[in-house]
Amino acid sequence: LEEIRTRLRYLVDVGLGYLTLDRQSRTLSGGEVQRINLTTALGTSLVNALFVLDEPSIGLHSRDIRRLIGVLHRLRDAGNTLLVVEHDPEVIRAADLVLDMGPGPGAAGGEVVFFGDHHALLRAKGSLTADYLTGRRRVGRGLPDGTAPAPGPAARGAGRAIEVIGASAHNLRGIDVSIPLGNLVCITGVSGSGKSTLVQDVLYYGMRKLKNRPIEQPGSHRELRGATLVEDVVLV
Repeated sequence: LEEIRTRLRYLVDVGLGYLTLDRQSRTLSGGEVQRINLTTALGTSLVNALFVLDEPSIGLHSRDIRRLIGVLHRLRDAGNTLLVVEHDPEVIRAADLVLDMGPGPGAAGGEVVFFGDHHALLRAKGSLTADYLTGRRRVGRGLPDGTAPAPGPAARGAGRAIEVIGASAHNLRGIDVSIPLGNLVCITGVSGSGKSTLVQDVLYYGMRKLKNRPIEQPGSHRELRGATLVEDVVLV
């Protein structure tokens, strides 16, 4: 009973207290799977172990990043060593030591640019990571060469949209969503809020079915309008 309570407490600590125990693992979002894997590591009670994590923040909302850092620190404080490949600024700041590789990608990489604590990193010269953390460089809103992207021929004002009516798969509560075509549309929200369910289970599988190329049963919804407005649908 104590083991069960401890494992459930870990799940609550990383923000997964809303999951029901009969939920199938294949229906979980990427961020939820990441945190469950980490609670499994916590539950093993290992000490003097080396944990290697490759970008554990993938799929996590900023709120969940802080929970992730709490788990990482608990694993460290239990007497373990953690080696984390990461780009998220919050995780970098939470690290005891930072190893910055570079200075560029591919043939321009392969060198140790910096190794030390976060405060020393901010003063490092020749580190792109330090430049972005301190604000010396910023991510622009245009293309990599600094120019503004040209809008597509029907990018604005065409009035065409794909509409999802009555989406109610998993935790979606009968919502209606209109997605305007010819735009870059971002679906955001905390991990587990229903983003992947809406985009993949309902919209993607639903579109595949309407185009007679089904691969999975679509998530529950009443209607999907506008499928004929696009030639194909691709899941990346």
